[in-house]
Amino acid sequence: MREYLPQPNHAPENYYETKSTVKDLGMPVVKIDVCKNSCMLYWGADEKLLQCKFCSENRYKPRFAAKKKLIPWKKMYYLPLANRLQRLYESQRTAPHMRWHAEHAAKPGEMQHPSDGKAWKDFNAIFRNFASEPRNVYLCLCTDGFAPYGQSGGNYSLWPVIMSPYNLPPDMCLKREVMFLTLLIPGREHPKKSFDVFLQPLIKELKDLWLTGVPAFDVSQKQNFTLKAVLLWTISDFPVYGMLSG
Repeated sequence: MREYLPQPNHAPENYYETKSTVKDLGMPVVKIDVCKNSCMLYWGADEKLLQCKFCSENRYKPRFAAKKKLIPWKKMYYLPLANRLQRLYESQRTAPHMRWHAEHAAKPGEMQHPSDGKAWKDFNAIFRNFASEPRNVYLCLCTDGFAPYGQSGGNYSLWPVIMSPYNLPPDMCLKREVMFLTLLIPGREHPKKSFDVFLQPLIKELKDLWLTGVPAFDVSQKQNFTLKAVLLWTISDFPVYGMLSG
């Protein structure tokens, strides 16, 4: 990229420099080792195990040299959601719009946004404390599998799990920049009944966001507040709906 851009420029010289710059943004990517047969994650209380608790498969591939780095049979990528939600309130481009769902005036009999629908209103009527803070985030989860290598890739499938905040107005809430990739579930095999295994880090974070929240700063109102979030619904086809439902 440095060669293609007009000279002189300040583009990073290499991939390492790019990673170092992005790391300073404070939006981490967590690599989690996975059992070869997708039985469990080496995460949380099981982080230091060397064998699967269920099928007894080794965590790492055999090493052919004494100093060779340990390589797991399979690993998953998790991008913590809270960091991304906090950034929405730290930018003037998005922070004022995160209250749109509560501040807009809906026309009687018209549905401009999911917040005008019965499901959203019923939720707010039941959980009044959550609804009393318009900056709390209403989330949607979407997932599906795809073949990254096309026809030549055989049966290999990859499963991204995407979270989107529905606080934003209709022309913003499904823009690419606010569709947050939170999980990248590896192949080659279809996750099938192991889907809940891969969802564990996301489920834990969603519970924390619902119960305790995280500290955030609203740049549009110059206020600190506790940011909470709720998973309001999921969007998927029926086979994935069955997997998400266990």
